This record gives sequence, C-alpha cells and structure tokens, in this order.
Amino acid sequence: MTDGPNESELAAYVDGQLDVEGRFAVEDHLRRHPDLAARVMGDLGARSALQLLAQDKRAMPAAVTALGRDLAEPVRRWGRWMSVGGTSVAAAVVALLFVATQGPPAYVDYAISSHRIAMMRAGLDSQAETPHYDAREIASTTNIAIPSVPKSWKITDVQLFPTERGPALLVAVRTQAGDPLSLFALHQRSGAPERPDAVREGAQSVAYWRRGDMSYALVGNTGPGAIDATAEKLARSWS
Repeated sequence: MTDGPNESELAAYVDGQLDVEGRFAVEDHLRRHPDLAARVMGDLGARSALQLLAQDKRAMPAAVTALGRDLAEPVRRWGRWMSVGGTSVAAAVVALLFVATQGPPAYVDYAISSHRIAMMRAGLDSQAETPHYDAREIASTTNIAIPSVPKSWKITDVQLFPTERGPALLVAVRTQAGDPLSLFALHQRSGAPERPDAVREGAQSVAYWRRGDMSYALVGNTGPGAIDATAEKLARSWS
C-alpha cells in the first residue's frame, strides 16, 4: 500500500478484512483525502444498514430505507465493490436493501393490528361479536369484495376498521382444525403481488395479495408456509 489503498483494499477495509496495520494505513490515507474518506464512510454506512436489516426488516429507520434507494440506483458502484474474490458485503447491501424496500405494503400493518384486536374481542365477554355477514350487502355498501371462506370454517366476528384509505373489512374465523384466522380486505390498489406472499410478523404470520383494486391479507398464528397455502386457496375462491 505504497501509493495509497487500491479499490480492493478499500473494499477489504469496509468489510473488516484488514489487520490492524492495514486498517491504520487506510485510515491514515483517508485522513489526508477527505473526498475519498466521505465515499468510504458511505460504504461503511451501507454495511451498517445491512446489519440493521438483518435484525428487523420492518423496523428500519427512514434513513436506512432512503439509503437502500440511493444504493440501488448507481450501477457504477457495483464495479467499485467487486473484489478479486467475488462480491463484497457492501455489494450485498444493495441487493438486500433494494429487496427490503419492496417488502409488504403498508396495509399489512392494519391487517395485523385488526387481527390482534379481534383476538382481544374474542376474549372479552363485554364485547359482542358479529358472527354473520352478507357479502353482497358489504360489497354494495363499502365496495369491498371478499373471497368465499370454506364451509368448514366458523365465522366468529365481522368488523369494519377505519384506515387512511377508507374502511377495511375483517372477517375473523376459526378453521375446522380450531386455528383462529383473520381475513382482511381493503379497497385499495397496492403493491401486493397477485399471488399471495407470506411473512412472519412477531407471533403471527401474514399472507398478502391483490386482485385488481382490492388488497387482501390473511393473518394467523401458524407458520408462513401454512398461511400462504391457505391464502392461495382463498385467492381462487370468490363470493
């Protein structure tokens, strides 16, 4: 490192792969080259963003999300972050942060919250549940269309919840196996996929999908795979 660190050595510095002597040489060079130091600090920030992302995909600070967008745009950075041995950790930041910003749409939070409220209502004697509903009446009143639930499921509650985009409908059910589920529907064209996709959110799993201008979510306590399979069946069944 006679004339200053090259790109591979800078990438190794960002990835924490240099020994103490090597890190000192890089830091001494950066101290005398503020522009290069600013660039390397940005790379270090990207590496920290990856660590935050690994801890909690949904609790990312706004700065982390913005960093993901910034890093996904300039293709030239890929060349700078490619080392002789392959892609560095910094390059992986771009891919993972970009995917993270394309995660579940915002309405999924409403679905999870309303599911938890429905479970609380089920345990309170003072809260009267509404176990029956008329799908056609709801569609004509709220413009919300809902899939047909299997006849073996028992509807335990039906509620409308306010959201920033208008009313959302929650249908709480208990499956034949006794599992409590909540089907959430909102008249909103979202970024959800047309085929259900499922994630784990704390104690619950949620599958989310879209059909035209309608957005849906199925929430339950089973694993994401089971919720996704059930949502696939619902997505093919309509009132």
